[in-house]
Amino acid sequence: MVEKSVYGITALRYAGSNVVGAMMGLIDSAHSRWDMRPSPARLIEVIDRMVEGDTVISVFPDDHGGFAPGPEVKVDMLPEGTETLALDDDAAGRSLVDLPRF
Repeated sequence: MVEKSVYGITALRYAGSNVVGAMMGLIDSAHSRWDMRPSPARLIEVIDRMVEGDTVISVFPDDHGGFAPGPEVKVDMLPEGTETLALDDDAAGRSLVDLPRF
């Protein structure tokens, strides 16, 4: 069985109110450090990771200078048919608007 990769999103870029990019990096299998530090990625690149079966999660800074994995990210469709990102579980107390902008 091929193990899928886990990517983390640490910040978002907007055009108006639409997400157009993300700072995305590859997280190690223990979710404790970066295998590949976050770098700018276009929205379509983030969506492609999910389409290919990889997991994309939100990542929030913790109180110790590290990071805390947040809810999984999913693709959402806006009423006008534009793809955007949303969190799979808003009940965790975090939302995408809590991520920094870049």
